[in-house]
Amino acid sequence: MIIALGSSIETFKTLTFHAGLNILLAEQETNSTDTETRNSSGKSSTIEIIHFLLGGSREGVFKAPELQKHSFWGEFEFNGFLFRVERKVADANRVAVRGDYLIGPDDDGGLYEDRIASIDAWCRWLGHVVFKLPLSRIGTLFDVTHAPTFRSIFPYFARRREDGGFLKLEKSSQPQSTGSAQIALSYLLGLDWSLARDFELEREEKRALAAQRKRVKARLPDDMKKSSAIRSAMLLAAHHAEQQRERVANFQVAEFYDEMVSEASRNKQKLEGLSIEATSLRSSLKFIEDSLAAEQPADGEAVEELYRAAGTQLPDTVLKTFNEVAAFHQSIADNRRHHLASQLQSIQRRLAAITSEMNTARDSRDAILRDLRGKGAFSDLGKIQQVLAQREAEHARLATQYQDALELEADSTASRIKESNLLARLQDDLASRESAVNAAVLAVMGAVTALYGDRKSTFEIQPSANGPQFKVTIDGDHSGGISNMETFCFDYALYALTTARFGGPGMLIHDSHLFDPVDSRQIATAIQLGSDLVDKIGGQYIVMLNSDFYDRLPFDQGFDAASKLLDVRLDDTDSGGLFGFRFG
Repeated sequence: MIIALGSSIETFKTLTFHAGLNILLAEQETNSTDTETRNSSGKSSTIEIIHFLLGGSREGVFKAPELQKHSFWGEFEFNGFLFRVERKVADANRVAVRGDYLIGPDDDGGLYEDRIASIDAWCRWLGHVVFKLPLSRIGTLFDVTHAPTFRSIFPYFARRREDGGFLKLEKSSQPQSTGSAQIALSYLLGLDWSLARDFELEREEKRALAAQRKRVKARLPDDMKKSSAIRSAMLLAAHHAEQQRERVANFQVAEFYDEMVSEASRNKQKLEGLSIEATSLRSSLKFIEDSLAAEQPADGEAVEELYRAAGTQLPDTVLKTFNEVAAFHQSIADNRRHHLASQLQSIQRRLAAITSEMNTARDSRDAILRDLRGKGAFSDLGKIQQVLAQREAEHARLATQYQDALELEADSTASRIKESNLLARLQDDLASRESAVNAAVLAVMGAVTALYGDRKSTFEIQPSANGPQFKVTIDGDHSGGISNMETFCFDYALYALTTARFGGPGMLIHDSHLFDPVDSRQIATAIQLGSDLVDKIGGQYIVMLNSDFYDRLPFDQGFDAASKLLDVRLDDTDSGGLFGFRFG
């Protein structure tokens, strides 16, 4: 419980609390707007101060320069321990604590009467006293990452709108991780919090696996995203590397390699020139042979027969001339045939010489090529070795990617199996803790029934692949008002169950922002419900409201709300707020 809150600021309005319902009002000034009243009076700052004194981080209002030279104090009573704690804004890493009897760790973080304690030691002591967490975690089940702590649990009993505390009932603030929320609620409700922790560890492994998968796939082409495709490419790369390795192993360096290659090249060029020449000569040879075959002497008798057929008799003088001409032509033809025969023999001799030269050049070239087979210049050896290095590097790269892909696929399979096993364990755990689940359901549904009567509603602790899910459903919860009342019912049940199990913080605090969208009848009923709860099981229900809003609440006739008001009333004037001056 909170007994009092104060500060070294002279104008600060010390707040004194009592058991049961406590209503802190902010007066509505006639010359101020509703927004000014909500933001300037200091109702929300009261919750921030409580968190600050109970180990919260230095944030929000405590970053204001005007507060850096000051400190805040609070008097609390937790499960029989009465103490006063003071914390300086500028030296927020430790607290000064005084009390009738305080227990705590040793000098490493000791917390005894009139001692200064580190924030870590202070939160460990609070966790031990308020929620029965071990004072020293060493050697316990809590000596692990993600174990429940005072600071992961307490904010459920003092939600802050600035942190998004009213957005989701299963989270005390918007930045709170799913794992932290599941672990804290499992601990408070008597479920296996270590199982919720295992789900968080699995989520971390999934995030790491997803990041690794993204890195591996980024190095692969689109057609090789699976190990089977990578394996095919890897085997082909290995084959190519082995072929190149054999080339290097069989390679010999020829001493006069360049000269021999030049000689082979000259022989090749010579063969090409001779081949062209031989083709041209064969064409000439055929022409001469065809010319010789076509040579025929002039036939005088044929001319005489032609005239005789025409009825004309040629005289002897003409016939004599024909014979002379024929003899002349015959001498010319004989000379031509002699000349062609001479050319024919010359071409045939040249063709024979070309054939011999070509055979010599071809034999020389073939001999050089045979001698160079498997050999090369030293520079060629370097080139094929470079190719080998490239192919071996490609194979090594694919082999690494193949192993990465295999590990990713194996990890993905293992993750799915682990997820399935975790879900089965969670289902078994919820079944084995039926009494704890039933108590939670009845506590929530009791509040829902008091608020909404027979309206269809449920509270479920659902096993899922993402861990335990905590869900309150009231028919018509698409509206903001009903959604906020689901949070109220959950907090109501959480306070009752925590008080029964651990003693708890002895306080449940609701800022006016929780009730903003809610019908005034439900608000009045909720406040009375909270008041009845703390009157029955002990502790405080602290509500912060605007005075005009409070005046419109239809409380039951027998409910004395006025007696629950705190003596201090805040307003939004320069001096009427909690701090007594404006800043920021």
